[in-house]
Amino acid sequence: MKRRHLLGLGALGLLGGWALRPADRGQTHDAYFAELNQQLQRDSEGVPTLLLDLDRLDANADLLAARLAGRLQLRLVSKSLASTGLLEYLAKRLHTQRFMVFHQPQLDRLARNFPQADLLLGKPMPVAAALNFYRHLPQHLDFDPDRQVTWLIDSQQRLMQYAELAKALGRPLRIALEINIGLERGGFATPQALAQALQQLGQLPALQLQGLMGYDAHVARNPPWLGQFQAFNDADARYRQFIAGAQAFSELWPKQPLLNGSGSLTYALHSQQQSALNEVAVGSALLKPAEFDTALLQAHQPALWIASPVLKAVKGTLPYLQSMQPLIEAWNPNRQNAYYLYGGRWPAQPVSPAGLDYDRLYGRSANQERLMGSSGTQLTNQDWVFLRPAISEGLLGDFSEIRLLRRGQLVGRWSTISDA
Repeated sequence: MKRRHLLGLGALGLLGGWALRPADRGQTHDAYFAELNQQLQRDSEGVPTLLLDLDRLDANADLLAARLAGRLQLRLVSKSLASTGLLEYLAKRLHTQRFMVFHQPQLDRLARNFPQADLLLGKPMPVAAALNFYRHLPQHLDFDPDRQVTWLIDSQQRLMQYAELAKALGRPLRIALEINIGLERGGFATPQALAQALQQLGQLPALQLQGLMGYDAHVARNPPWLGQFQAFNDADARYRQFIAGAQAFSELWPKQPLLNGSGSLTYALHSQQQSALNEVAVGSALLKPAEFDTALLQAHQPALWIASPVLKAVKGTLPYLQSMQPLIEAWNPNRQNAYYLYGGRWPAQPVSPAGLDYDRLYGRSANQERLMGSSGTQLTNQDWVFLRPAISEGLLGDFSEIRLLRRGQLVGRWSTISDA
């Protein structure tokens, strides 16, 4: 009797364990992606493609403009929006010619394509990179770097290097000083350190001070014991201390200083609060890749996708475990099929059809990415899979162009700016 009781409990345990097996998550494309799938089947080059939804981009841009409401100037971040067509489109819609640049070849490109631009370096460049910019600048160009480029200086050593560069070039260089307001990624660490640099700058007339830049991305990732608004207020208070210290150097401090900071993750805080800044730099919020799914950006919409053709739709069998496949897919129907994509290893997650995921047992591939899913996806080797990028920074340049959507229809193309 006792043995029967134990056997009964064991059977119940097995049944209970079987009931915990993964549910079938496979679905077909929803209406939005089903239409795109059909269009790409009819009109594509058959290679992985970036897609940009202009309606969602417009909504994000209009939301950004409404939040800033003219109280803060906007500087578009080129590394996250690395397409001349995209930058032109946003500059017109958002009424700005201010750009933040993080890569010397992109600086060259923007100087040529945006003759009215105001370009601020978003990180300190090695002095050799700055020299390379001037060496390759065409003589007959409707762009004056003496008035339109501001280099970022993060230390007294770099200050002296740029002073030597200005002397060698025989031309003035505009500079902004990077301050550390809590991110701990370099820059002048204290108002006292900034004051020492300003004293030194007073002896370097070829360098023209424009203002300060302090980045506060840490505010968006603050630890749970520190509230976000408190983290913002602390960073803002530190910025104001630097401003007060710099204003003591009245002969150097400009009448209309550049006070740049923020970013996509924190711009909404600066638009809501009394900020020390007079301009914010924003890029990724306009495309909203997945790493920007935060409470502050909840109203922004994802606008960027990667579309990749399915090369092969096969059984989800693993090497060396062929005989186990019936049991594996009986336990987990989401391992019924494997779908191999054209390309892969993008910083992105599959979003359509729903229920797809990377095969962590098989591994990732940049050549033929393997995704797992159930037969409920109904994918064939004539279909496309859509992925949502985690970031746009560094991604756009991996593709030669962006295909544009308007009201769900493919309507045009923009070339991208390579990092090369």
